[in-house]
Amino acid sequence: MKFALHVIHFTLVSRRLWILRVRLINSVSALVANHSFLLTMCDLLKKALNFSAFFCVCISLNVSANECSPQQINESVRVSTVYDGDTVRLEDGRKVRLIGIDTPEIFSKKRHIPSEIKASGQRARRALQQQLNKADMRVGLDYGQQQFDRYGRTLAHVFTSEGINLQAYLIRQGHAIAFTTPPNDRLSDCYMQQEVLARKAKREIWQLEQYQLLQISQLDKAKQGFQRLQGKVTQLKKTSKHITLVIGGILSVRIYKKDWPNFSLHQLNTLQGKRIRVRGWLHKKKQRYQMNLRHSDALTEDLTTN
Repeated sequence: MKFALHVIHFTLVSRRLWILRVRLINSVSALVANHSFLLTMCDLLKKALNFSAFFCVCISLNVSANECSPQQINESVRVSTVYDGDTVRLEDGRKVRLIGIDTPEIFSKKRHIPSEIKASGQRARRALQQQLNKADMRVGLDYGQQQFDRYGRTLAHVFTSEGINLQAYLIRQGHAIAFTTPPNDRLSDCYMQQEVLARKAKREIWQLEQYQLLQISQLDKAKQGFQRLQGKVTQLKKTSKHITLVIGGILSVRIYKKDWPNFSLHQLNTLQGKRIRVRGWLHKKKQRYQMNLRHSDALTEDLTTN
């Protein structure tokens, strides 16, 4: 029993040191502009944290992926396998789905994946593998408010000991989109900011046709799967179960009652006649299209013509 208590105490100390290290490294990276001072601070960090359960790697001057910091580190783990750009397997057999992002599919039993999408998904997997290799496959997990998905996978924000948020890294490099699934939206604003940077720079997936913004008049060119669309709301329908925005008379954007708290109902009620942009998974039913939205960052008023 005494030994077990020591193990529990050491584990808790290790988790506290992990998040302390991440926060300290991020602070040093943001505030220090002097190379010699940075080296001094790194040396102090190493001395202060050398009894942590994980090795302490001092942040280099070139590391820039320290945005989107953790709220806490719930667990320190080691990865054994990278399935794709947003799913990994731990040494203990659990699967972890990275919260707040989606990378191109590599394999699907349900539908054909275009070669350019599959190739992009493979690059996303390699990018994640490379970051994990640098971290000796050791990461910290910051659980989502909803900790498991319907497949039993652990849902978490994933961080290296250098303070790198792997989701933010993949998004900013153009390997992933930012996509919020409630209630795990704590870092959604930060992830969306990373996506804006990648889109403007036209990195990776943002060069592909599937990820370009389409006018509703171009919907016949759209493929099922993730799409970004814009058009005028021609009809607004509300029932006790859902709100539906009809765009251009052919796209039904549906928001179910359970997700109303994630939107401003006042804003939704004022959208008829306005141009909006939506993003999500497009489904075709007969001659009509449908897209279900779950979070407000998937819908914005279109205030530009770009």
